[in-house]
Amino acid sequence: MAEITLSDYVGYIFSEIVRARDIADRESKRIALIYAQDQIMQYFSVPRFKIPEMELTIPVLISGARFSTIVTFVMTKSDFKSFISSKLNNIIRSIQLKKRDINIFVVDRRILGSEKKQPLKADTSDASMDEFFDLLATNQDPSQPDNIIQEKWFEIFSQRISEAKLVEDYKKYFPANELFKLTLADVIDKVKQNTIVAQTKIENLLVNPETNVVKNGSSESSVFIVKAKITEEGIFIKTIRDKDTGEVTQITEFE
Repeated sequence: MAEITLSDYVGYIFSEIVRARDIADRESKRIALIYAQDQIMQYFSVPRFKIPEMELTIPVLISGARFSTIVTFVMTKSDFKSFISSKLNNIIRSIQLKKRDINIFVVDRRILGSEKKQPLKADTSDASMDEFFDLLATNQDPSQPDNIIQEKWFEIFSQRISEAKLVEDYKKYFPANELFKLTLADVIDKVKQNTIVAQTKIENLLVNPETNVVKNGSSESSVFIVKAKITEEGIFIKTIRDKDTGEVTQITEFE
């Protein structure tokens, strides 16, 4: 099925009318030059095609439409930072649990030895998380945040385990970098869950310009009529020569 946009279709019809007028005017000019060279016909008026007003009725068969969507990251900064902080705390806890070597001896139902649990502290700079959020919020293509997330999450992940002085322990207990990969997937999933279609709009209406299809393949629900009235306007620039002085004066007439 032939498809073009409605704007291209109607615009082409109007431009064809303009071209038709251009062809007619050029022909009038050609005849005017011939008249001007004839001693008698120079006094005749030059025939000129004019359309003071034209009304068009154009049946249009709608065959489809092009849509565009506006996708937005809707998570608030406070919720985002809270989520990231929680993830970072879980990462530190996971490394510490791998590292811990606790010997528990139970005698008379008493614990003789244990390792004291260290409190977790999220030292990672707020500026890093703010920058992470701002990049997501201003992303020109929110539906594709993966590159931003991978780069910033690696930066924040590395910064946090470095602050906790657990880099060597992480390399030892997670040699395949599996903790980073697992949490990266969680962050990507969280961001995409909070990325929604905020608006959908029609970019173009598509029409089928084939007249036989419009006639035979249409119904009241698929065809509408475009009615257009074209009013001719013009500007004419003329010169007048004074018979006595020979002075040439230019005048402009509006139609």
